[in-house]
Amino acid sequence: MPPDRSPRRPADRTDDYEEFLGLFSRNQSRVQAYIRSLVPDAARADDVFQATSLVLWRSFETFDRNKDFLPWAFGVARHQVLMFWRTQRRDRHVFSESLLETLTDDALGRADFAADRQRALDACVEGLPPRQRDLIRMFYGENQSADTIAASWDRTVHAVYKALKVMRKSLLKCVERRLATEGLLPE
Repeated sequence: MPPDRSPRRPADRTDDYEEFLGLFSRNQSRVQAYIRSLVPDAARADDVFQATSLVLWRSFETFDRNKDFLPWAFGVARHQVLMFWRTQRRDRHVFSESLLETLTDDALGRADFAADRQRALDACVEGLPPRQRDLIRMFYGENQSADTIAASWDRTVHAVYKALKVMRKSLLKCVERRLATEGLLPE
């Protein structure tokens, strides 16, 4: 029997790969949004995202597992965006290096705030009674219509919308309180 020549990952890289995929899949939309905010052309932003994804995986072994993945991923994305803009220098519409630095720092700050706001929202949703959490999950997470929810709960569509409106206001206040308590509200 000929030797098996199929490519294999060493066992320790398989564990890294699974850990990377978990972290990456939870944060990929935020990294894409960050890149998209700095590279307005969608096709080029996709190219930068692909390059960023590859660099993230190739350098994952250097990632400090005691730190948050998202700031590290944003740093890699920031570097890839800057490299992209440097290659575009011959275009007379390209911004200066200092303006690009300012824009990337600003976008990173907005992305950090969005991540803080998402964590606060997650905590607030967890604090809701189970039936309200179910309503949030069904309407926003599973994209069920108010008609479908109303029928399954033996309620009117109006009652479902009213409950959602009350919960949205309550969640907004909860998120603002949490962010204020942590000193994370923008000035």
